[in-house]
Amino acid sequence: MIIVRYGEIGLKGKLRKSFENLLINNIRNVLKNNDFKPKISSDWGRIYVHSSNEKIARLISGVFGVTSTSLAFETGATIEEITEKALELSARLIKPEVSFAVRARRTGEHGYSSMDIQRIVGAKIKSKMDAKVDLNNPEVVIHIEVREDRAFVFTSVFSGFGGLPVGSQERALSIVNDEKSLLSTWYALRRGCDVDLLHSNDVEHQVLQSWASYREIKVNKNESGIEELIRRAFEMDYRGVFCSATYPELEILIRKRVLEERNKPVFFPLLPLTDEEIENGIKLVKNYFKSED
Repeated sequence: MIIVRYGEIGLKGKLRKSFENLLINNIRNVLKNNDFKPKISSDWGRIYVHSSNEKIARLISGVFGVTSTSLAFETGATIEEITEKALELSARLIKPEVSFAVRARRTGEHGYSSMDIQRIVGAKIKSKMDAKVDLNNPEVVIHIEVREDRAFVFTSVFSGFGGLPVGSQERALSIVNDEKSLLSTWYALRRGCDVDLLHSNDVEHQVLQSWASYREIKVNKNESGIEELIRRAFEMDYRGVFCSATYPELEILIRKRVLEERNKPVFFPLLPLTDEEIENGIKLVKNYFKSED
């Protein structure tokens, strides 16, 4: 079983269920386009993908809205069942020379606390494996997540990028005039926007399709420079525009009074980033899903 955790969409009140359904559909799109069609279910605050394939867990962690995924073993919610499953997993990973810790969390009503789980299961593993406990810097962490009458035991957590599911916000226009435009578009998608592109050069924009969860991206070709592209963007029917300009480039746009013509919000998500952060971000955008091939 793969546990899928999400963050911001859990804060949207009455819209929460529609956001969750959108996230599930986006996950399905990404998996389908990678030739996977596992069963997907959900309960309050969690999505479950019925698979033990690590590649699927890593792919899902790249879907916006997801904060993390884990390959987990499912069991019942009694202390005895949890301990048995934890010992089974520990036997594969923990040797006498390996330090470990148990981390637990619960949702629901139970006759024990999260601290009880950590204490009882940790003592059993220590005794059975003759292993040493290290709560500060363990070599292996046994995670236990109890949700009502189900419990999940796992060791790996694949971090996601959070944000909002693509399609949860209005469609925006992203100006693609250089390679770092891939990163500014990535931020638009992470914000939950569907995007269309105002595209002026040979940047390989197809890499954005995976990040968009294979939702529609319209490409508007225009060979102009950045100033004319921004002016053209103001004429187009979008509620917002994303641009990859950094501080030096923005100063030029301000000096030439290009932004005075704006009639909609213009977002510059790369302004807080250093050159190194931008370079690393571009590599992430271009290579993340390739690494899962």
